Amino acid sequence: MIYFDNCATTPVDPMAAAELARVATECFGNPSSIHSAGRCAAEVLQQARDTLAQSLHASSREIILTSSGTEANNFVIRSVVEHFAPYGRVHIVTSQIEHPSIYKRLEYEAQRRPGQVEVTFVGVDSFGRLRIDELRAAIREDTRLLTVIHCNNETGVLQDLHTLSALRLAFPRLLLHLDIVQSYTKFLFDVRTLPVDFLTVSGHKVYAPKGIGFVYVREGTPVEPLIVGGAQEFYRRAGTENVPAAAALARAVQLAPPHSELLERFRRFERLFFDALQNEGVDFHLNGPSDYERRMPGIFNLAFERIPNKEDLLIGCDLEGLMISSTSACHSGVVADSRVLKAMGVPEALRRGAVRIAFNKYHTEHDVVRGAEILARCVKRIQGSA
Repeated sequence: MIYFDNCATTPVDPMAAAELARVATECFGNPSSIHSAGRCAAEVLQQARDTLAQSLHASSREIILTSSGTEANNFVIRSVVEHFAPYGRVHIVTSQIEHPSIYKRLEYEAQRRPGQVEVTFVGVDSFGRLRIDELRAAIREDTRLLTVIHCNNETGVLQDLHTLSALRLAFPRLLLHLDIVQSYTKFLFDVRTLPVDFLTVSGHKVYAPKGIGFVYVREGTPVEPLIVGGAQEFYRRAGTENVPAAAALARAVQLAPPHSELLERFRRFERLFFDALQNEGVDFHLNGPSDYERRMPGIFNLAFERIPNKEDLLIGCDLEGLMISSTSACHSGVVADSRVLKAMGVPEALRRGAVRIAFNKYHTEHDVVRGAEILARCVKRIQGSA
């Protein structure tokens, strides 16, 4: 079986899984307890928080553990709305290609507080990059938050951090949130120089177990608690911490390959993949930029013509041992049309045959070529029967 659905989730690193098991059995205490078992858990939790903070050049107190990237994103949106709503209208700017945990949460807040929460959804160009003139025009003096996905989870498209940073600095009251779920550990983030107020991360996208993520919150940024009832996470998320999962996430981050080495490997894999498709006589359209200044290597979206239903293509590939997907995994198993590709202006005929490919650190050249051959065979079979 060849697994190319790594934007949905990654396999757990065996050493991260071993750390999970070790902490669960050896340091099972509640980190809020003052006895030795509690102190053991508290020490492990602090070490994990330190590791996560160091990965961003942040301080440990700026890391708030969550259960997922979706929770982390919801925390940011809810916190900003709850904090600023008592003072008047809350204007938030985002893009049309955000993850559902941002897009849907913003829609929910606007519906829940009509006339008080206003959201501007900025369009993107045909490559999936924010329309900069439209973005600049959307920012107002009363804009409280700009929230943007750094690396798109369907296309791998990267947004320009320089432009986003300049906007943050030009509007002192503006808070900047980046969803870095797909780019964390693949891209260098340094909060000492990046003027960002929130970063959100999901553990299971970086070879850690499911059920753990975190929010970076710059010190001094106003936030409201997500859950009340305890002092955990600096009074921002009450409840006993998932210490084993936090330790496993920290270990997975320590095991991440160097950025440059991993991305160069993925660039080579992409060339092999595209060459294999062409050698099989299959035409395809790349939905997004081909250059790596604007797209993350190893994540790409391909469309094939004359595919009546992409579900048939996904199932056909799965039956032959290739696991791929089309849109965000947060659609609960529904093979839906892509809001991201729609926003990019991709025609419906191509959206019907669009799939997402994402490599992981365990893949070999043989896996890449074999996966391309399976995809090509399934595409030709469906096109032939259409």
